Amino acid sequence: MRTVLPALAVVFAGIVVIHSVLVYKISNPEATPEAVNPSHYLLPSLEVSIPSGGKYELAGYWIPGLKNAPGIVLAPGYGMTRVDALSLAVALHEDGFNLLVYNPRGSGADPRQASALGLFEADDMAGAIRFMQSRSECNGKKLGIWGVDIGARAALKVAAEFPEVRAIAADSAFEAVADFLNYRIAEDFKLENWLVQTGCYQIFKLAHPRRAFSEDETLPLQALSDRTILFIKGENRKGLASRTTAIYDRIRPQKEMVSFRTSRIHLMTGEDLKGYDRQIASFFQLNLK
Repeated sequence: MRTVLPALAVVFAGIVVIHSVLVYKISNPEATPEAVNPSHYLLPSLEVSIPSGGKYELAGYWIPGLKNAPGIVLAPGYGMTRVDALSLAVALHEDGFNLLVYNPRGSGADPRQASALGLFEADDMAGAIRFMQSRSECNGKKLGIWGVDIGARAALKVAAEFPEVRAIAADSAFEAVADFLNYRIAEDFKLENWLVQTGCYQIFKLAHPRRAFSEDETLPLQALSDRTILFIKGENRKGLASRTTAIYDRIRPQKEMVSFRTSRIHLMTGEDLKGYDRQIASFFQLNLK
């Protein structure tokens, strides 16, 4: 026992360290410099800060549209920045919408907090909705949200709390934080091992005890039955496409599903980007104007 127990303790400690490193790397994606800003797209804008539900604030752009026009929150996904949504902002601004786009947790040129992989991002989304409603030029009773992966989950969760949100475009949505963590483990480290996934999720929960052990983190899909929802999946993110389809099959509002060769990602360009932006702009034009 004197020989075996210390050896087991060393092995266990090593396993914990390895899983902790994986979770840390996933929760802290590389900083992404913002090479452009709204002025490069000829968009009027105001630099704003969005309360993040903690001691930090998230950097955002307020892009005003027509007086009393509906507002749309643009929530880029994991590893993306507000700059990645500016081409879509151009298409929506042409329709007169008021727009708010912000960096998700753990993203941007100088991230000051880690990504919560969807666990706390709904708090940030709620702050963005309240900010938009406080703007006098915006019709706060008729709102929309576009979100990608963690932003899509936040959109579906927060819309249940804000009946003013009438239209949602959810790109690569997922329900459980563990699903997204498993997806990132497979994408970033090419690991699809159940033991690794389980170990990482336990470390993640220990790092976020305030909410990770709560049972209220499932999406309130029943509360969305009176909303119009566009689900988006891409061939480039098959691990999330199946989870998006699972939510689509369970929900019963006015809904539709579109598939793209490429769902929204960082540095998306070319015809994929143009076709995507046209589809999203048409959806909001039809369902908010």
